[in-house]
Amino acid sequence: MTLARSLLPLAMVLAPIAWPGSALAYDRLPTGLAQLTPDEVRERVEVHDDPATPHVVVSTREAWDRGRSIGGAHARDVHLRALVDRQSGAVRWQVWHELVHPGPAPRVVGVKYEAGGQIAQADLLVTDQWKEDCPSVDAIHRECNRHTRLVFELPENVVSEIAEGYRPQSRSPWQLKFKAEDGKSIRGGLAPAEAAGLLHAVETVRQALPHTSG
Repeated sequence: MTLARSLLPLAMVLAPIAWPGSALAYDRLPTGLAQLTPDEVRERVEVHDDPATPHVVVSTREAWDRGRSIGGAHARDVHLRALVDRQSGAVRWQVWHELVHPGPAPRVVGVKYEAGGQIAQADLLVTDQWKEDCPSVDAIHRECNRHTRLVFELPENVVSEIAEGYRPQSRSPWQLKFKAEDGKSIRGGLAPAEAAGLLHAVETVRQALPHTSG
């Protein structure tokens, strides 16, 4: 059985990235998202604890579920997940990000972000694609929306760095850039209140596991 429990805050702190040679295309979080505090996010955190699986999954998916426009697409279902190993307590930190295009969607091949003042790169673990909202056969002048689900991992020190940048009411995101096969990029970001809270929630989960006491 899978259990969903609310835990400690999931807050993610984001500082602007000065991408070389380009203007920032996503530099303000939606007002409602920016107003979330770590404690408020914490109340919405879900913990999926299925004894049949090797990991406890801690997710911020329910913290703020509205979409928003970003540079080059529409963002939907953007959240963080932590996979806590039941035996070792080791954690894998993941970013889940869905892009929506009202027509042909570029093929995304990687992601860049800033860590420690340097530009870093992550490989994509998941690149699922599907269509939605397709018109009837008679509506020849409108295309389907193309959806792309992208998943990549961050090192724990980067999640901590993001969390440390949380400022109440700040609309500055921690920015990232998806690289497309055609050389173009799609710029998005994460809300600071999510990372800080996620770190606290994960620590609570780890302390509850038998392995962590030794």
